[in-house]
Amino acid sequence: MKQTQKTIDITRKSDFNMPVKWRRKLQIEDGMRVVFKVENNDIVIKPASNKTLDVMSTVGRKGLIYLPKEIRTYFEQKGLKSFHIDIEEVEKAMILTPLEE
Repeated sequence: MKQTQKTIDITRKSDFNMPVKWRRKLQIEDGMRVVFKVENNDIVIKPASNKTLDVMSTVGRKGLIYLPKEIRTYFEQKGLKSFHIDIEEVEKAMILTPLEE
């Protein structure tokens, strides 16, 4: 897993830009659909397969990723709002881990 220095606060923003070098490593392009999964309080974002019932979003221009309301609400109810972003190159995933308040 590649550590990053990037954090986001999901109560202030519902979206964030994914840097170009991350998109290249994860093979994510503008217009591609990504899937969101919650695993052990982490948010895992991966390219979506063509057929899935998971929560999805489309990557916007310049890597803009919108965090769906279902995901934001789940973490807001737990009192978790700030997340650190890591890159898992082997799994082609971005992992958002809650920061301790």
